[in-house]
Amino acid sequence: MKKTFFAFALVMLSVVAAISQDLKKTSTITEQEVPVAVRKAFDKEFGKVPTEGNWSVTFSLHNEGAKTVATPLWYTYFKKQKKEKIEVRYTPEGKLESSKGITKLEASAEAERVKGDS
Repeated sequence: MKKTFFAFALVMLSVVAAISQDLKKTSTITEQEVPVAVRKAFDKEFGKVPTEGNWSVTFSLHNEGAKTVATPLWYTYFKKQKKEKIEVRYTPEGKLESSKGITKLEASAEAERVKGDS
């Protein structure tokens, strides 16, 4: 009897812990919905945003009293054409978290400078 009660209590605690966790979701958004800080950071680090790609936002949903609040976690620009795949992730404040398939302007300018010195 005690083992059954203990097992039931353990299951209930697990369910309560799972329910209380934030839920993460990702949604595709337009470039106009991307924060200005993120767009400016992209322009500064990679140049003009390619038109063929898409932006998405990953956010967490959590309850604050009687309402559900969505808090953005990061914004991602992605583009995939044939063999080319670009993915860039920023925080809502415009800090670069990761990038794949695209070269930073500073790095490409440095490579050109080194190439010219040779």
